[in-house]
Amino acid sequence: MDFLKFKMIKSLDHQSIGEDFESMIINSEHVVSVKPINMIVNERVIQGFWVRTTNGKKYRAIEIPEQLRSLFHESEFFHED
Repeated sequence: MDFLKFKMIKSLDHQSIGEDFESMIINSEHVVSVKPINMIVNERVIQGFWVRTTNGKKYRAIEIPEQLRSLFHESEFFHED
């Protein structure tokens, strides 16, 4: 097993103010997808990630392990319209 550490947003309300964060360790074999997204945290738009696991749960992460982040090219990241 290979574990990965993520920093997730605890809040269920996707646009709430005063969000709390928690570290989560996930077995790398259970990570199905990681998608870059823009999200609102504390009234600011920040770059984050949707992390989906094999049990179907989705998490909003503000930090992901470097080995996953390095798979994205900077040009594939967050585009401003």
